[in-house]
Amino acid sequence: MHTVIIGAGEVGLNTARMLSQEGHNVVLVEKDEKLVEQAAEELDALVIAGNGANPKLLDEAGIRSSDLLIAASNSDEVNIIACLAAKAQGVSSTVARIHNPDYLEAGEPFAREMLGIDFIIHTEQMAAQEIKEALLVPGAINVDSFAEDTIEVAEVILNEGSEAVGRALRDVSLPDDSLIVGVVRGGEALVPKGATVLEKRDHVLLISGRRQVSEAVGALATDTAPVREVTIYGGGRIGLRLALSLEKVGMSVRVIERDEGRARYVASQLRKGFVLHDEGISRDFLLQEGVDRTDAFVAVTGDDRANLLAAMYARQLGARITIAGVSRGEFAPLADALGVDLTISPRMLAAEAILRFVRKGEVIDVALLASGAEMIELRVPERCRVAGRPLSEVGFPEGAIVGALLRNGTVIIPTGKEILRPGDDAVVFTIEDAVEEVENLFAT
Repeated sequence: MHTVIIGAGEVGLNTARMLSQEGHNVVLVEKDEKLVEQAAEELDALVIAGNGANPKLLDEAGIRSSDLLIAASNSDEVNIIACLAAKAQGVSSTVARIHNPDYLEAGEPFAREMLGIDFIIHTEQMAAQEIKEALLVPGAINVDSFAEDTIEVAEVILNEGSEAVGRALRDVSLPDDSLIVGVVRGGEALVPKGATVLEKRDHVLLISGRRQVSEAVGALATDTAPVREVTIYGGGRIGLRLALSLEKVGMSVRVIERDEGRARYVASQLRKGFVLHDEGISRDFLLQEGVDRTDAFVAVTGDDRANLLAAMYARQLGARITIAGVSRGEFAPLADALGVDLTISPRMLAAEAILRFVRKGEVIDVALLASGAEMIELRVPERCRVAGRPLSEVGFPEGAIVGALLRNGTVIIPTGKEILRPGDDAVVFTIEDAVEEVENLFAT
């Protein structure tokens, strides 16, 4: 598949890297010379310097023979113009990253019919939703839903006092119909075996039916009290969206915003939330504002360093849950060392959304982990290598495991004896190196 990507920032570069690895013929367009040089060094792809909204440059990038255009620059207008130009040249599928909500509303046909965009990525909206879902399941720092929301995968950090710490996996007591499918330790993902001993600060991936997930999380987590009070540092697009959505589910919200004008605007939008204006952030300020008593502290300014520093302070002061927005990939590994429970990355969210769109077919859903591992939901087609065979005989790669199945509306946590049937939805945990092999098993 010939794919043209506009923008070599975190989102564009990461997407180009993933699609190149999956066999796409990728052409990347970027006007910033430094980003062009970086992309040319890192990617096995053609990188062109120039404005992605320029029709002549798009023609040079091979837009006429392209199957897919992904517009992921920082300019909404450039992304829209690129999609319009692509549609005019006959490109069948277009994807655009849009920041400004004025250009889109969920469910409105405007984007598709007038702007030539088949699939819109709104990372701020996605980030707010991701954080909200994590806060709604006490004890888990992240929750992803699969199979028509019947199966959930919860990420739990094993803290001191957890009954699972120091035990072999086979000795960990879990509720029926739940399973530990993956462990991320020191940034590296692995599929645990029965003899794998779980350690403090392991990130454990737990799969279960939606109704049982809270009970399963409770078997591993040390703190499962509901989240009632949330402090949000940053009243920008993510912060305001998050505050509004948390108010709707009955949580008490406090927002700290550095810009006085923005603080006034956020205050005018909230029904009950309290907004504080402060130009800097320090341990003393956070302590004065009661962050030591907050259930969750979420830092989502546009500054990665400020987010990580504020979340670290909040953790040291006693906040139960700390979450930081991190746009640049190199900062993500610092989070665990600083005691930050969860990082929210627009780069990862956008990549997940693009992969869902590009891989549509047998691949129904994708969730990416910072370690490079993936949770993939696949539909079992007829005449594929996994259909009609017990899982123990399929020959799954060592770095992959089928965690759950949805069959005729029923959630199944399979054993090696389970036979996959055509039409089953399988939720698979796989490390990065095994993704292609897993997808090939389900291909016809």
